[in-house]
Amino acid sequence: MKIKKEIIDLLERCEAEGQTLRITEQLDRKTYAQLNKVLTAIGGKWNAKQRVHLFQEDVSEMIENIINMGEYSCIKKDFQFFPTPIELARKMIKIAEITPDDICLEPSAGVGNIAQFMPNCDVIELHEDNRKTLTEKGFSLVHDDFLTFVPEKKYTAIVMNPPFSKGQDIAHTTKAIEIAERVVVAVASASVMFRNDNKTVAFRELVASHGGTIEELPAGSFKESGTPIDTCLIVVNKNNEKINF
Repeated sequence: MKIKKEIIDLLERCEAEGQTLRITEQLDRKTYAQLNKVLTAIGGKWNAKQRVHLFQEDVSEMIENIINMGEYSCIKKDFQFFPTPIELARKMIKIAEITPDDICLEPSAGVGNIAQFMPNCDVIELHEDNRKTLTEKGFSLVHDDFLTFVPEKKYTAIVMNPPFSKGQDIAHTTKAIEIAERVVVAVASASVMFRNDNKTVAFRELVASHGGTIEELPAGSFKESGTPIDTCLIVVNKNNEKINF
């Protein structure tokens, strides 16, 4: 179920720690009822004595996922592997203007849905089963975790669909921007377009400093991959040449 933006903003200001969530401000009855409906739906129970909502598991990641998705369906689903739909992968390659001369990297390769369209492409993948699949398909697997990866060559183009939870899309795309020689095209949670925490604001400023763009993708872009999450496309062209969508 979709959540109103004002409730998402409230969730961002709540204090989530371990199995507890504390509402940090006084709310009117209607707003509290709307917020409480979401918290109850994901397993929270109001504890009057402690004045917090209690959960049976760590609530911080659940809240992060709600903020990213803008809804609370499928909250407990593993967010880390939603394959890039083939048509979107083709669009990303076109936007990146990949040529046979590019040295490419797909740093969250999954099973190769993006990498298959890039020449001279190294891949990185954390999930063991996906790593096996990539190896069987003949991809050059250079590391398991992009955030700890130290490149031994210069990559001109990085095209990617990173994990979203806990701000990993921002962390992964930031690193890609740091190491790419020419262009980065990345999928991210649509929340990077509107969240106002320091990390997200700094990320938008980083993209803008390179003349980059952040454009919302059509609703349902990842429906075939099993998630209704709203997404956006980040494009940074370090040559500061205009790239048309």
